[in-house]
Amino acid sequence: MKKLSVFLFVFFINIFPSSAEIIWSADPNKSNKVTDFFKRLDDGNYPQDYCKVKGDEKGVAASTASIVTDPRYGKVWHINKPINRKRGEFARFEGKINHLSPKEGDDLYIAWNWKIDTADGTKIDKEITVFQWKSASPHNQNYPINMEYDGDLTLNVFGADYSKKVGQFKRRAILWRKAIPQGEWVSLIVRVKVNKDDFGGVVQFWFNGELQQLDNLKTKLYQAKISDDKKSVFHRTNDGRFVYPKWGAYNKKSCQYNVNIYYHDMKVGTTLESVMPIQNH
Repeated sequence: MKKLSVFLFVFFINIFPSSAEIIWSADPNKSNKVTDFFKRLDDGNYPQDYCKVKGDEKGVAASTASIVTDPRYGKVWHINKPINRKRGEFARFEGKINHLSPKEGDDLYIAWNWKIDTADGTKIDKEITVFQWKSASPHNQNYPINMEYDGDLTLNVFGADYSKKVGQFKRRAILWRKAIPQGEWVSLIVRVKVNKDDFGGVVQFWFNGELQQLDNLKTKLYQAKISDDKKSVFHRTNDGRFVYPKWGAYNKKSCQYNVNIYYHDMKVGTTLESVMPIQNH
């Protein structure tokens, strides 16, 4: 009888994988508080986040986060970053309800559905940062991975600057690029195997449920190592005191836009299957 019980336990575990494969999520149906899922909202309302002159811009509201109802997905997260505000970003997985602190050796599948537009219909044609895999200072990369949008969405990696003499964008390698219209939902999954060796980490990327081919499409002084099938990138993915994600809109070019960003089904899993978007199963 004991052997039968063990057999049935193993059988059900294999047939019905544990939800523990999802190790973090941010479901707006469970709470409307940013800090229940994220460390904070970085709203750009502090002196170093200036667009024109140091200090806050007079009369410019800080960026905001809220929950809105989307016709496709229902309740979704919404970030608004006004004109002349440099930043509006969710920062870190470290919420009061769901908490995750990435560490060396972790193998994470970070997934979210994403849509971007502008409040006044302006076309975004200057490259703004919409995702960062950020490192806490002191660091040698600042952000080992990021995503930028200017009508095209790009996935980028940045090499380390151990000498502190090489500019950030000279160390940037664009791995992937695709045109995405404003107002269109897309599904994104970034696999990050966290490792501090120069080419010890792994990066993979799924767009709308399909594994993408990656390459050093544009680069100056840094090239990531690419697998023969171009489905994996070997790159330093752990930097500084620790690493963490940021989602939103950021950088000086973003100052000219009133940007809206929407998020649905934000989650992190230990397997690809656990985070794959439902419509693509």
